[in-house]
Amino acid sequence: MKSAPIPSNEVQRLSALYEYEILDTLPEKEYDDITRMASQVCGCPISLVTLIDKDRQWFKSHTGLEVAQTGRDLSLCAHAILQPDELFVVENAADDERFFDHPLVTNYPHIAFYTGVPLVTENGYPLGTLCVIDNKPHSLSAKEKEILRSLARLTVSNLEIRQKNLQIEAQKAEIEALNQDLSKFAQEIAHDLRSPYKSIMEAVEQLQTQYAQKLGVKGVAHVRAIGETATTSAHMVEGILKYCAVVNGAELNKEMVKLGAMLDEVRKMIKMPASCTIKTKDADAALYTSHYYLLQVLLNLCNNAVAFNDKPKGEIWVSAREIGDHYLISVRDNGKGIRQADQDHIFDLFYATTGEQKNNKKGMGIGLAIVKRLVRKLKGTIKVVSEEGVGTTFEILIRK
Repeated sequence: MKSAPIPSNEVQRLSALYEYEILDTLPEKEYDDITRMASQVCGCPISLVTLIDKDRQWFKSHTGLEVAQTGRDLSLCAHAILQPDELFVVENAADDERFFDHPLVTNYPHIAFYTGVPLVTENGYPLGTLCVIDNKPHSLSAKEKEILRSLARLTVSNLEIRQKNLQIEAQKAEIEALNQDLSKFAQEIAHDLRSPYKSIMEAVEQLQTQYAQKLGVKGVAHVRAIGETATTSAHMVEGILKYCAVVNGAELNKEMVKLGAMLDEVRKMIKMPASCTIKTKDADAALYTSHYYLLQVLLNLCNNAVAFNDKPKGEIWVSAREIGDHYLISVRDNGKGIRQADQDHIFDLFYATTGEQKNNKKGMGIGLAIVKRLVRKLKGTIKVVSEEGVGTTFEILIRK
């Protein structure tokens, strides 16, 4: 018996194999289906997906064979990977000087016929083979060989897909861990800032009421600016906390909600000014979705529509209708509109548009980022259509 020599690129080949994290994993239907098909097509009782490790050959799938691995020194597949671009064929092992006295030829499983197709990665490294085995001499037709090659390519594709899924899961876990760290960090900052913020505002109030004459007009203006800056910072921190809460929020719980009743909640929470109204023709529209998430979306959008409305009579129109297995919800206003240059970025965290609210303050760039996250949790998308001086429409498409 002649054992296969070690490939010249063995270090790189093993490194590529280990990156797939496939060795010693549980059986998977995708690979078992391939070996069963290979066995049936080629008329062989045994078919294997073999991966060549440092000192062993391990079978990811083994149709017709009870063992899960053997030593590499006994591996015919170890011979096959030496020629990655070719089929390795042994039609009658008893007449082959390399294998006539091989233990797997003279004993169980009594290999007589073997054909292996190397499983080659896109970087050219042979990880192992898809092989078929018979206990009597055999030969494959050109069509059978081509089918075996196709099944080998499918095996490599499955390995690639599995590896990418593992990478995605690892990235998701890392992102979730980072989000948890961000949330914890934001909570700690918020806690640490509340006390000094309260002290600053008490000092500002005292200076404005008790020392206004000594400070003069300019001094009072400076004190007021300090208070406004502190308040803006506090609101920023609260906004970050809300964003973190959405990112790390639990899965949505759906229920049947009426659009009209939800808009009544929005009106109360915004404390609508007399100059603005929220209207709908779809008050009776019933939506099966998350009450909390959709309420937060409408609250943010309507609040922005009120804050950035420069018309003597501000109007907000909200509509909802079914489109197949989705709901289309529209929030339209007659406000200032959004510059074209800003429209591609308004959902980015901390991106504030150039427009100002009625109180001449700019937004903090958190509200719409929260809206986009909420819409994602609702399995939906959101887009904006706006014209400066005319108004803005947000269209939300969410899954039922």
